[in-house]
Amino acid sequence: MELQQKPKQDIWQKHISNWRQSTLSQKEYCQRNDISFSSFGYWRGRLNRLAKPRNKLIPVAVSQPAPVIAVFLPGGLRLDVPSHVLADVLPVVYRTIQ
Repeated sequence: MELQQKPKQDIWQKHISNWRQSTLSQKEYCQRNDISFSSFGYWRGRLNRLAKPRNKLIPVAVSQPAPVIAVFLPGGLRLDVPSHVLADVLPVVYRTIQ
C-alpha cells in the first residue's frame, strides 16, 4: 500500500466505525457527513476485505484408520473387523457358528 493510501484508509476506517456506532443508514450517514455514498461503499468493502484473513484452508486432524483383520467364516463369508474390536467380536462370532 502506498504511503498516501494509509491516511485515506485511516480516515475511512474512522467513518466506517462512526457509522457502525450510529443508528443511521449508510446513505443518511453519508449525507450528514457530506461524503460520497459510492466512496463510502467502496471503502467499506475494501476495509472489510483487508480485515479478513486470506487463508482459506482450514486445518483438520486426520486420524489413521485402525488396521482391519479379515476373518474367513464357514460358507465362504468374509468378515472385516477393525483390530481394536476384534477381541469383542470373535467370541460372538464363535458362539454364533457353534
